[in-house]
Amino acid sequence: MDCSIILDLIPLYIDNCCSEQSAAIVKEHIGTCQECKAIFDSMNAPPTSETPIPPPAKFERINDWKASVLQSVLLFSSFAAITLGVSLEAASPSGLFNGFWAFNLVIPPTGFLLSLANWYFVRLYKTRRSFSNYCALATLAATVCAYIIAGFHYELNIIDLAYPVTYPFVCFSIQDCLGALMTLMIILGGGILLTAALCLLSKMLSNKYAKMLGKE
Repeated sequence: MDCSIILDLIPLYIDNCCSEQSAAIVKEHIGTCQECKAIFDSMNAPPTSETPIPPPAKFERINDWKASVLQSVLLFSSFAAITLGVSLEAASPSGLFNGFWAFNLVIPPTGFLLSLANWYFVRLYKTRRSFSNYCALATLAATVCAYIIAGFHYELNIIDLAYPVTYPFVCFSIQDCLGALMTLMIILGGGILLTAALCLLSKMLSNKYAKMLGKE
């Protein structure tokens, strides 16, 4: 039998897809032809290494779902904190604590909420680390801008509380300045601490969010 015909039959012989007569011819031939026997052995040899199996798409869908849940929880929590702060601020009478809840419970979550918009562009960042750093900076920048806007809104009340004088163009003493500083710290201290905590939280959670989406 010609070797070229045997070589065509060898794959069928290995897969048991040829007739008994053809199988007998192939078996007889490779018993006498060393070249065809070598080709048969190489084709019939078990694979030396396993082909890596790609991870199922199901795991990717689960990670995407977890990332969406994380983002939704943070959005809801931010809205809840802002709503609570607005309610408390609306119920606060004018006076010492006018603007207290706005500075401490409305503005920091607002900055955090605005920074979550950056999460929609996570795939534009090269690394997970750069994304998390930018999220923390976005939280800080948005919060500082909100503080500046609120500062103009509540400026008159803060001045009145810090410098309880009734006549303009009065020179303030060091004691008055220290009193003004203490008043401002009472009004802004909690908000500053909360802002720092939210910046750190933004960095940590954005890193986790990017990891869920497969960002290296």
